[in-house]
Amino acid sequence: MFYNNKTLIFILSFCFTLFSCVQEKLHFINVINLNNSPDSPKDEGLNVFFDLGSWMGFSLSDEETNTGFSGPYILGLEHGIWSSNNFTSIDLISENGNSLLTNLNYSEQKYFPGKLENQLHFEDIELISNLIFTSDKSAIISSKIINKGTQNLIFTPQWKGEIFDEIGDLINNDTVLITLLDKNQKIFLRPINNKEFNILTDSNKYVFILNNIILKPKESKTYTIEIQYHPDQKNIKKNTNRINVTQTIEDNQLRWKKYLEITKNKSLSKEEKLILTKSICTLINNWRSTAGALKHDGLFPSYHYKWFQGFWSWDSWKHAVALVKIDKELAKNQVRAMYNYQNMEGMIADCIFRDTTTERNNWRDTKPPLSSWAIWEIFKETSDTTFLKEMYPKLVKYHNWWYTFRDYDKDGLCEYGSTDGSLIAAKWESGMDNAIRFDKCKILDGSNYSINTESVDLNSYLAKEKEYLSKIAKALKRPEYTKWEEGFKILSDRIRNNFYDEKSGYFYDIDAETGEFLNNALGPEGWVPIWCEIATKEQAEKVIEYMMDSSRFNTTVPLPTIDVSHPKFDPQNGYWRGPVWLDQLWFGVDGLHKYGYDKEASLLKNKTLNNCEGLNKSGVSIRENYHPLTGEGLNAEHFSWSAAHLILLITE
Repeated sequence: MFYNNKTLIFILSFCFTLFSCVQEKLHFINVINLNNSPDSPKDEGLNVFFDLGSWMGFSLSDEETNTGFSGPYILGLEHGIWSSNNFTSIDLISENGNSLLTNLNYSEQKYFPGKLENQLHFEDIELISNLIFTSDKSAIISSKIINKGTQNLIFTPQWKGEIFDEIGDLINNDTVLITLLDKNQKIFLRPINNKEFNILTDSNKYVFILNNIILKPKESKTYTIEIQYHPDQKNIKKNTNRINVTQTIEDNQLRWKKYLEITKNKSLSKEEKLILTKSICTLINNWRSTAGALKHDGLFPSYHYKWFQGFWSWDSWKHAVALVKIDKELAKNQVRAMYNYQNMEGMIADCIFRDTTTERNNWRDTKPPLSSWAIWEIFKETSDTTFLKEMYPKLVKYHNWWYTFRDYDKDGLCEYGSTDGSLIAAKWESGMDNAIRFDKCKILDGSNYSINTESVDLNSYLAKEKEYLSKIAKALKRPEYTKWEEGFKILSDRIRNNFYDEKSGYFYDIDAETGEFLNNALGPEGWVPIWCEIATKEQAEKVIEYMMDSSRFNTTVPLPTIDVSHPKFDPQNGYWRGPVWLDQLWFGVDGLHKYGYDKEASLLKNKTLNNCEGLNKSGVSIRENYHPLTGEGLNAEHFSWSAAHLILLITE
């Protein structure tokens, strides 16, 4: 189908207007802060827009006169680098050689879920630029020029920009400009729907000169340019197909409408809808596509922190449970990405990276066994038995690995440990790196590097995994479901009898050698048997008393990682010694629901949504964890598993 210019202009204008109006009506503007420039002070953080798993991102510029966007920011190079202040933006050159884009009246920069928008208002011209991603390797910028004056505008449109390195090879035959970055990385750039233009380059600058135009009063014209970045620089397949801009805009809008469907529930408050939207945007921002050694798509814990640019196992399981509510295939691939790194014995790596020459995958430890939960939750949402068949044997192998390599005395109760014999990696395996509960632990002699602690959370997770394995086997019509079901009952009885202290009314780890309670601290491991539905009604009641006690866990932001009355409570510096982690909080709140404590669960949920710093306000990022007494956001920003559990907290 072919359109004449006037028809195409009308369609593009309508699409941009409709997209903006729909988003503004839903109050989804600037839910997270995506303003950034390469020269911004480092302590102001990193705020970048990514989509569709792209390894390049862009930001709204801190400079109000910038007619384009900051970036691209390239992940995977030196843990992330800016390639340009303004890689590409449009300019309008008059007949006398001067720019028409002068004397700016005002500018507006906005982030909508799925796009960046930059509006600049001059005396006679309005310039509206939108940036969206069309794939994991491609983004387009469409700039709409509106003649607001009473006279014809005669100008030559030019796409121009610069990079921090020198511009390298120039390919004219397919209208692609190649620029070189560190390590010979390349970015491809081409105007869309402009067959005739000239290219000028000078060191680190370039200009695409298009055909001149006469724009009458009230008329508008839209120009589009494509930017491509391929994280794998070998055997690059450049996209040289013509882009249907109208269809691309529509596809982007429909995709994001689907992501945001869970925010449409009429029972949700305005604040809950905002937090859901913010959480969805955070997850999609951290999405990375298959590249290098990463064989499936998945999510970074946070692009904001340079050491989090990989996939972690228990982060992945948590991401997947929330992702299945917004993107079912991405949820499946998040699980597959980690199971791609299951070794012959059945172990899953702690974390994996795209470029293993600069970041080594961590095989020193694994993480708590929660993948069965993720796999079952995906099945509940999708009814995909093919996915169950794919994952079931791998899951069985991982489950059995724990009893082969983490049950030093073969008594059916497992310990955390490490593959290299180091105590620090053994603590990491718990996921609660420096938790007080491990202060006095040691590596057991004669073990496969297990610590001398049979942990209540680990064994509860393993019991729950037996239950999930039973459900999966039953769904697949496999007879061994009864074996798994019986295993769940047996281990649950042992947890109720061995790990619960009747005297204090709490669940504790036990000494692997003596069987004595290690009750030097109260932490979230104590309510894991409630989330796993193992605790008796009476046991749950006692633990919940602690959880609802304002002098223990029911703080401003509830359910911190240690009882606040403990002498080692230190949320500002403690990591797992006081801050509230939203995954542990959600396990607690979900456990309350499972035992019928809906009123208490609602109280803790509302305190969380209202008291976490900036959570229910636009422009504030979701943090890694929160101060339980003040609500202050702590550590990394744009944190995926926090966002994932906020989605679960609000929708379940």
